[in-house]
Amino acid sequence: MFNDPKVLEHTKGRSPKKVIIVKGKLVNIVLSLLICLLLSSCGYHLVGSGQLPFNSATIEGVDNRTYEPRLEERLHKALSEEFLAQGIRVMSTKGGDLELKPTVTYFAMTPIAEVGGRVQEYAIVMKVNVRLKVREEIIELKDVESPLRITFKAESSVRDVVMEKEKATDRACREIAREIINKLLIRYAK
Repeated sequence: MFNDPKVLEHTKGRSPKKVIIVKGKLVNIVLSLLICLLLSSCGYHLVGSGQLPFNSATIEGVDNRTYEPRLEERLHKALSEEFLAQGIRVMSTKGGDLELKPTVTYFAMTPIAEVGGRVQEYAIVMKVNVRLKVREEIIELKDVESPLRITFKAESSVRDVVMEKEKATDRACREIAREIINKLLIRYAK
């Protein structure tokens, strides 16, 4: 190909490899611009907290209807941190533009891997119902759970397994908090 007289004539003294590399970069730039134009013309856009109909949130006490202790504290903390990360103030008393009443309805630690009759890995499954009030509109979110599978290893002592379970439970609460916020962002995307 590089010895072809047409290619050599077309390069006008430049190295044929450089011409091909420059053309490849140009094609990448043109394709990137074309994709950006297509996405922007199809109505896709980034959604942020600036487009939400609320600037502050009040998280009422979390109701824990499971036998797992301290889920209410963990979920409340995860929700507060996620709202703050999205630029939404968290009010300690009623009066936020958004009011949340979360209820933990299900919690299970399910074995997913075992070797020789001994469990090696567990999955945490947690479900939450949320009652939201945005101004006068009431929204019910049922059985919100983490979109990710939350697992932890159970390979060592009981103490280590308990510590890993605690970390996995916190991670499940964070993922559920993110999922609740994502559902709100999608609902109010303009």
